[in-house]
Amino acid sequence: YMILAQNHQQPLSGSKKFVYFLILCEFCITACSPKTAPVQKTPVETTVLQPKVEQSTAKEQTVKPEVKLEMQISMLLPFDLDHVDYKTASLSDLNKSEIAIDFYQGFKMGLDSVAHQKGSINFKLNVIDSQDDPAKLAAIANRDDVKASDLIIGPIFPSGIKQFSIYAKNRKMPMVSPLAASDPANFNNSFLVSFNSSLDQHAFKAAEFVKTDLHPKKVILIRSGQADEYKYAVPFKKGMDSLAKGIPFTEIGIKAVGYPNIYKSLSPIGLNVIVLPATDRIFLLTILPELEKLKANYQIAVIGHPGWEKANFLNNNQLELLNTYITSSYQIDYKSSRVANFLKYYRAKYSLEPSEYAFKGFDIGYYLGNLMNKYGKDYFTEFKNLNADGIHSNFRFLKDDRYGYYNVGLMVMKYRFNELEIVKP
Repeated sequence: YMILAQNHQQPLSGSKKFVYFLILCEFCITACSPKTAPVQKTPVETTVLQPKVEQSTAKEQTVKPEVKLEMQISMLLPFDLDHVDYKTASLSDLNKSEIAIDFYQGFKMGLDSVAHQKGSINFKLNVIDSQDDPAKLAAIANRDDVKASDLIIGPIFPSGIKQFSIYAKNRKMPMVSPLAASDPANFNNSFLVSFNSSLDQHAFKAAEFVKTDLHPKKVILIRSGQADEYKYAVPFKKGMDSLAKGIPFTEIGIKAVGYPNIYKSLSPIGLNVIVLPATDRIFLLTILPELEKLKANYQIAVIGHPGWEKANFLNNNQLELLNTYITSSYQIDYKSSRVANFLKYYRAKYSLEPSEYAFKGFDIGYYLGNLMNKYGKDYFTEFKNLNADGIHSNFRFLKDDRYGYYNVGLMVMKYRFNELEIVKP
């Protein structure tokens, strides 16, 4: 098994478009069939971990074959095959299916890697085009192959997750939310497994880090006044109330106090932690230079929104000067042999560079395959007992009796040497 640092996905080139066209055509022929995909015990394409075994030609006594446990997985992804004309498909048309294709390819490689292990159980992967249409999920839920599944992967968007949760909960059927960063409470499904950490969890992780690692004299949360900031600011304040009692905390709106008066809220001695829940480009490009001016007279560290990781308008050198930290759910170490192996086999198999969704798919497929291989039909009760460091994400599950399992495998990262480095896994 293989870990990972951000791989920025590039637009599809003409050659990549052609490869996706072939993949979609192949998928349409094989995956649209009502039959399930072939058992993944001895996958043909992904020979990642196991060498070829020579078959003996000697006559042997007939032995009754061992009956191995089989786990059936149904994957509901929005390939949107009914709306793609393979003869006239444009680059934009194919881009709509890219997330589903990349996740599926990575997931299958992860599951295949488990299937190659000696003594592995059998897997059936049943792939279904959900078309990102909540109205069609009722028909999908009533398919015999879906009802016979041991696990459902998807849907991937919140509206579909909420709709399908109704059927999964009533049937006590485990289902995975692989990509949505939504609060599990939104779905009210105790059989849901949420792999992507919510913004609330990021905020709590940041508050915990402030308390246990930074030990500030004061914490100041600065708002620009935009509504979206409350999605991070509110849970951060709750985290401070429950995890960091005793540390002076101030919340200010920049429109009320103005930039020149920020210093009045700072402690003249000791560390001041400034929390910025904003992602707005204009606001950040304005306030960060103002904070930089305060560095001469005050000790400052900044806690940024996790969305800053993909904000290419920010100046990494400036963020390093301000001692800036953010939380993140993933990191790719391209120096790792595990990453090198993954890249090698993914490129060889698909003639493509893996996107973020392929990385996530591999980690989730490998994790679930190992969980099922270890615990069999009882796997659903064991998520909290199997931690894993993947090539893209870390998995540390907690359980809520109402909302199911949720991943708290977040890390704290700091801007250093013009890049993000892990300071707390």
